[in-house]
Order: sequence, then C-alpha cells, then structure tokens
Amino acid sequence: MLQRSSAEDIRLRFFGPMRLDHEFAARLTQIDYDREMALVAEAEEGGRPVLLGAVRIIADPDNVAAEYGIMVRSDLKGQGLGYRLMTEIIAYARSRGLERISAEILRENATMLRMAEELGFKCEAVPDEPGLMRVTISLNA
Repeated sequence: MLQRSSAEDIRLRFFGPMRLDHEFAARLTQIDYDREMALVAEAEEGGRPVLLGAVRIIADPDNVAAEYGIMVRSDLKGQGLGYRLMTEIIAYARSRGLERISAEILRENATMLRMAEELGFKCEAVPDEPGLMRVTISLNA
C-alpha cells in the first residue's frame, strides 16, 4: 500500500517520510489483540491480494481510550473507503467497551480533519504543538 501512495500522503499519515523496512512492517502487522485492532480493505489484483487501506486502534493499558491511525492508498482517496474503515473501527471500539477514540492530525490535513468532524469527532488544538490538531469522539453516547 505504501508503494502505491504518494510521498505527501505518507508524510500526512506518519508526520514525516517513511521507509518500509522489516521492523516497521512487523510493527504494523503483529498485533497485540488485548489492546490493538487493525482492519484492512483489500482487493485482488492480478491474482494477488493487495491492500487498499487500513485503520488501527491502540488502547491504553486500562482499555478506556484508544488512539487511531488510518491510511488509504493515494489512488483511492475520496471514494469513501476511509470513511467506511473509520465507521467500522468506531463500531468495533464501542463493542469492546472503549469510552473514547482520539488521534493527532496535522493541521494542514484538511481532508482528514473534515472526515473526523463528519464522523462526530471534536477538534481542538494541541497545546505547544501549533501544527497539530487532536480529534476525539466519545463512544458512550
């Protein structure tokens, strides 16, 4: 998926350039199911499965709150896949009994901030980090 994403989209997701090495791939794919979950969208291309997008949450040790991260392949942005992945991970987090989900998003990532607001997340500036916004949704409602 990263190979089919633009350098700018990778920077917006990881807050800087990212090099896919074995250690990084292992961190993304080896999940501690007590505190983490990742959902992926895939399709078959040329007889092989390919990753279209992924969303993950990592809960705090008390399983009260979780942070999320999401990325959709650059050539598939704007087609609703990110929104669908987010609705699925929110439903999963709610079913686990988590109270809230949050993320830090680059202030310039208007598309992600808009999607978060459409999903019901509240946006606020991150103190002492002028380039970041924090989005949070309560799952108790």
